[in-house]
Amino acid sequence: MSKRTVQQVRKAILEALKDGRGHAYGDLERKANTNWKTVRNHCNDLMLFKAVTISEKGVKITKEGREFLKNLK
Repeated sequence: MSKRTVQQVRKAILEALKDGRGHAYGDLERKANTNWKTVRNHCNDLMLFKAVTISEKGVKITKEGREFLKNLK
């Protein structure tokens, strides 16, 4: 099995978030099939691009994140 690209991991995270609810890192870990540290690091990067917000209620996708997801292959 080959290693997934950054783009593939971020797409999996955004796909898991597209329901609009807040998700914990552990939930995203299972849905994206990667460890929580990787999820946290990618979510922090996605937050810089305003694709997600991170709060006490969890990680949520933004309007920009939905557009970003549409543009990912």
